[in-house]
Amino acid sequence: MRKLFRYILQYAILAAIGYFIYQTAFRQEAPPVHDRAAWTQRDGFVAVSYGGITIDENVHSLVSKTRLREHLKALAQAGYRTVTTADLVDFYEKKKPLPEKALYLLFEGGRKDSVLFSQPVLTSVGFNAALYLYGDRLTGWNRFFVRRSEIRKIADNPFWDIGALGFHSEVINQTPQGGYAYFLTERLAAAPGGTEETQAAFDLRVTEDYRLARQSIAEISRETPLGYLFMPSNTLGVSLPPALARPNEAALAENFPVAFTRVGESYNPRDADPRRLTRMQVGPDWTAERLLLEIEARQPKSRYLDFSQSVSQGLWQVTAGDLAASGDTLTMAAPAGTDGFARLRGTEGFENFLCQVKTTPPADGASTVYLRYRDAGSFVRIRTTPARVTVQEKNGSSLNTIFQYALPADRQGPVAFDLTVKGNRLLLSVDGTNASAYPIPLTVSTSRGSFALGVAEAEQGTPSPAAFADLTLTTFPPRWISAPAINDVPLGDARTLTAVVLPSDTLQADPVRDAAAFIIAAVNGVTVHLDLSGQDLAAVQETLHFVETAPAALVFAKLLRGFVLSLGAGQDPGQLAEAIGALHAKGYSVALRVDTAGQARLLEAASGLAADWLLFDTPPPADDTAMTALENRFDRNRMLFRAASTAGSTTVSYDVKR
Repeated sequence: MRKLFRYILQYAILAAIGYFIYQTAFRQEAPPVHDRAAWTQRDGFVAVSYGGITIDENVHSLVSKTRLREHLKALAQAGYRTVTTADLVDFYEKKKPLPEKALYLLFEGGRKDSVLFSQPVLTSVGFNAALYLYGDRLTGWNRFFVRRSEIRKIADNPFWDIGALGFHSEVINQTPQGGYAYFLTERLAAAPGGTEETQAAFDLRVTEDYRLARQSIAEISRETPLGYLFMPSNTLGVSLPPALARPNEAALAENFPVAFTRVGESYNPRDADPRRLTRMQVGPDWTAERLLLEIEARQPKSRYLDFSQSVSQGLWQVTAGDLAASGDTLTMAAPAGTDGFARLRGTEGFENFLCQVKTTPPADGASTVYLRYRDAGSFVRIRTTPARVTVQEKNGSSLNTIFQYALPADRQGPVAFDLTVKGNRLLLSVDGTNASAYPIPLTVSTSRGSFALGVAEAEQGTPSPAAFADLTLTTFPPRWISAPAINDVPLGDARTLTAVVLPSDTLQADPVRDAAAFIIAAVNGVTVHLDLSGQDLAAVQETLHFVETAPAALVFAKLLRGFVLSLGAGQDPGQLAEAIGALHAKGYSVALRVDTAGQARLLEAASGLAADWLLFDTPPPADDTAMTALENRFDRNRMLFRAASTAGSTTVSYDVKR
């Protein structure tokens, strides 16, 4: 009987292996369709991950195959389209576009059931996915995980990418009390009678593990894995001590172009560090409706008006402290020993926006409004105490105070802010008064980021909460005006005006006067570009020389943002590319003016024309597909179209396509 049972078990294993091979290698299915020539979106993507998949509806710790089918079908019907790991690399390294609702689908752990049960579901909806696995599990006795003999078949399957979770899957530093650490997050504890692992030995062990993780997959699949998933999540770049983080970050950069180190959020914006990406792990009990709601709550937003329901709707990611809502007021309390912090989901790509808020700081602490928060090493914030308003900017390890405003000693009630953030300028009003005569300059490295709130801990005791009331947020797109002179620009209504284009020859007529015009524009937070349309390389270089040597050269150097060139019928694309390179080398932005005839030439010469902006002397086409090829090559958020002019007006406006 035992012999018969053994035979039955062996045949069952062989049948399962055969079915696995059939599913992943020999079954002929139409591969996922990726129409990359039609992709035009450069804002970001959603990442969603699953653990194992089961066919047993009674196993409540895993997502069932039926539930997975419901999830992926709902995502497809909502317009999501999957992308490969190579697409993510191109997105961050080459600035290539993604589909409109880009989705990166992960299966973590390298379990066979992930491939076996999800393959028919992926086939039915036309999705592809990435399987992340440990290198040491490719060999050994455990047939629960994908093995060497199967990895090549999966790599050859167009529905799958393969990524690394590391090489060594075992935990370290286990204690009798149940404590342990992941392989790359601690130095090895001293064995009885031995010594603790040195820092140098830890560095070598970490470096070798990343190398083995990449090599173990590449040698078998004959494809180098591009993606890495760091375990445990939310430690590298967050809480892992610098001495342990540095070798991990160095080895990661050497071996993998993209990595998922965080979990909880689903959206990854264009400005994210490609080796600090985040994914959302799907709960086994989630319905398709909940999955879509969880993703939508984390998607980019352009406008926030009603914050009374924002806490209950999960719009805030609270990483420290407590956040509560009462009517139009949000209150935040800091935990003991650290500052409170809550990031508003969906604001990762905020660049130009208006904000109004009234904040009441704690009597013994400070309330904080973060305007462009990327991470703990990059942000702009307004810190308010009962006595002072301070604008601070952080890049790396240095926290710099760039502006201070003293509050009246006898003032009472909340501090009212009305502010505009556009480009690298902050316009700040405090209690209805302009806090600064000039816009507060911001560095280029903090050009985008999330909106967040915070409360600083008290120096002694427990601080009282900070309050934020009547909060509104509205983003606005770039808007340019071309004018014969600065006096023709309606600067009185320039709050959402981002740039003005002036003729270059006006500088030579009266440089001092034009320097004053630059200052007027700067006071309103408007950048200035000089129009060199139709001029050749020699004229561009001559203008550059004049700007650098004119009587008001110091003002020009500080306030001149860039130049406008053109691609006309007689323009040589090679010389134009050389002129763009010369201006970029001097630190200037370049906008390229394009007429109707120039659009076709622009496509032909696209690879060599690295303009920062495109100014079309035509309104946007009625048919969106007419611009698909250009939007595939250039960032559509930097493509501005000529607006209808008012009769008798001397100015021309350029706006993004609505």
